[in-house]
Amino acid sequence: MTEYFKSIPDLIPSLKRLKQEAWIHTDMEVWLTNPEKADFHYLPWDYMQSLDDGDVFVDDDGMELPLALKDKNLKEWMLVNVLAHISNSIDWKSEGSQEFIRQVNYYLEFDTLR
Repeated sequence: MTEYFKSIPDLIPSLKRLKQEAWIHTDMEVWLTNPEKADFHYLPWDYMQSLDDGDVFVDDDGMELPLALKDKNLKEWMLVNVLAHISNSIDWKSEGSQEFIRQVNYYLEFDTLR
């Protein structure tokens, strides 16, 4: 089953129940220019495998995505387990979304956690 999250605060509480090895997808241009405006799509492997060939398309990176999301410019963004680890390391009351964004961007750039 796919899920849509309209914002970081919408995504974070759901990380515990999502398959930890699954990817979260987003429009990377939006994430890089204004991450507070990014939305996110959870597309687990088993869901993608359940789609008929006519219900998927192959993007510029060779990834299969649901045809219904073709106009979203989605790219693999982060694995659920990495996002959960980052989320658990943040004091949300004092640091909040900005620290989450900083840590995610650090991971995206250096492929390691802070």
